[in-house]
Amino acid sequence: MRRSASAMVAISALVASVALVGPSAIAKETITAGGSSYANSILSTCAQAYKTDTITYASVGSGAGRNNFTSGTYDFGASDAPYPAADKKPENFTYVPLVGGPIAVVFNVDGVKSLNLTAKVLGGMMNGRYKTWNDEEIQKLNPKAVLPNAPINVVYRSGSSGTTQAFANYLRGNGASGYKDNGTWSTASSQSAPIGSSAANSQLLVASVLATKNSISYADLSDVAAKGLPYAALRNPSGQFILPSVKAASAFLGTQKVLANGILDIDYKKNVRGGYNNSLVTYALAPTASTNAAKGTAIKKFLTYVINSCSPSQSPKLNYSPLSAALKAKALELVAKVK
Repeated sequence: MRRSASAMVAISALVASVALVGPSAIAKETITAGGSSYANSILSTCAQAYKTDTITYASVGSGAGRNNFTSGTYDFGASDAPYPAADKKPENFTYVPLVGGPIAVVFNVDGVKSLNLTAKVLGGMMNGRYKTWNDEEIQKLNPKAVLPNAPINVVYRSGSSGTTQAFANYLRGNGASGYKDNGTWSTASSQSAPIGSSAANSQLLVASVLATKNSISYADLSDVAAKGLPYAALRNPSGQFILPSVKAASAFLGTQKVLANGILDIDYKKNVRGGYNNSLVTYALAPTASTNAAKGTAIKKFLTYVINSCSPSQSPKLNYSPLSAALKAKALELVAKVK
């Protein structure tokens, strides 16, 4: 039986319309996220590599990440510290560990490529107790270094920063006086008017150190190494001067207790031979009762991809530490609750 030309055209149009609503035409979800600037390199890398949905990540700092997730501005947040007890938090959310790593003590002093520091001396440099680079206490730790008789230019994070909070906890746990468990530098360092200059995120902070002679600060090793800046070796409780590295941070973080809510209960003074104690973990803040089911599913899929695939393969390349086996198991348990 012959078919008319018009009938054939109609059939072709029908086939084409079916093809257009096939898998390739299904709209992607757009997920807006942000927070930790410490983890910006790894989370941005994972977001760009992820093809299932569109993920945008803003490096605004942990405090802003928590606030924007709470307000609903972000579909999920990222923070290097849990919500402070006094802060407003969402009713239905979970922490999901994503990645760990070292906090590098970065410096810019002409002619000085290596530096040994203790937490006590470092704390004194950061809060103004030691004012010049050739102070006797710094020189004793670096007898062969030619340290200048020049002011120590401190650069610190502005706003509420999870990296600041972890750094302050490392200092106070290892002999530095005057430091508190807080993400705001003025409070964390007990300075109503902190010495030095501030930067809004890790990337701007590292750029500031690069541009400022005789400066010192703290940031993720990923951004520091990318700029080619030197960083200090810190003395651990075993008496070893240890440079920040994936291996040394993993050795330290892998000995810490995993709490039921996924937070790593870090004992910053724990004696771990070969460990770098100035380290942290970044957590996603994810909904467990999203008002948009499709977004909830998309968030779960992306975070699972980060935990199972992207972080294990990309973290070491970017100077982050993949999750330990125990922390990864907890992360997968918690991400299953995301919806």
